Amino acid sequence: MKTLLITDLHFTDKPPGLLTAQKDCILTILRTEKYDDVIIMGDLMMNRKPSPSVLLALKEVVDCASSKGSVTIIRGNHDSENKSDDGVTALSLFEKPTTQDSLPDPRNRGHRVKIVTKTWYDHRTNRAFIPHNENDDNIKMDLSAVPIGYTVFGHFGYRGALNSAGDGDFDLRLSDFRNTSFLGHVHGFVQKKNVTVLGTPYTTNFGEVNKQSYYAILEGTRVTFKPLTHGPRHLIFPAKRLEDNLEFINDPSWYTMLRVTVDADHHPIPYDKLKVPHLDVKYTPVFNEEDLSSYEPDRDLFSINEMIIEDYVDGANSTIPKETLMNGYRSLKDED
Repeated sequence: MKTLLITDLHFTDKPPGLLTAQKDCILTILRTEKYDDVIIMGDLMMNRKPSPSVLLALKEVVDCASSKGSVTIIRGNHDSENKSDDGVTALSLFEKPTTQDSLPDPRNRGHRVKIVTKTWYDHRTNRAFIPHNENDDNIKMDLSAVPIGYTVFGHFGYRGALNSAGDGDFDLRLSDFRNTSFLGHVHGFVQKKNVTVLGTPYTTNFGEVNKQSYYAILEGTRVTFKPLTHGPRHLIFPAKRLEDNLEFINDPSWYTMLRVTVDADHHPIPYDKLKVPHLDVKYTPVFNEEDLSSYEPDRDLFSINEMIIEDYVDGANSTIPKETLMNGYRSLKDED
């Protein structure tokens, strides 16, 4: 049985054109690879309340995937309507039960598209599917309940695997994973012991520049990681290096989101030579924070005295008598 693994699509319609690039990237993978089933390990959408255009793009992807085999989609944190872990997700719109004889492999029968909103075991294939949960202790309990020999697919991280957005560390540890596991949620590719964090199939922000992106083919116990050669990508270049890298930057295989950094030299940007769909310019600071003055006065340069307080009280619209307010101020001052 050959399974295509992919995770964290983060479909979004901002900036313009990105959604089409994301969709076309995933569709190319689905149309190129041979597989019996597909597992998408969460965060298919960027926002909890997706736009109609995002839902339509996801439907096209799910329809394409399910035309060649069964599809299992694990609910990620971005796919959840809220943080209550109630399982409510727009992904439920894509669930498709199937007839007993519509799929060639009997292990796939039951659902053409299965949306996993709560922990689910497929005992026909010895697989456990664990969606995102806001409480790591619940995930830990689910992991401990998975039968030995099953393969785990989930949407969560573990201590030592941080995502590119700077999320805090997780309570789960590698020792909590007894079984071979494949995870979404963390955006960078990580392999430690029996746990593989697959990462996003393309970059999703400028913090992921130069990150290698993969999808995977799982066949039995053998897994093959395939790098992306097309689709969305984020690049950062200083203005002075643009001319020497135009061929790489303008590669039409990619939907390139380019950030140009401009330093104090103000090197010109060759706008007419840049063929990218998205460009922004970031100016570097004109001074170094280390150059800021560390001067600290040895006396108060300005202090609030009784005269200032009295003027303020005189102009205030209060039902409390002025003398009461002033007595309160003097009491606070005496305590200092």
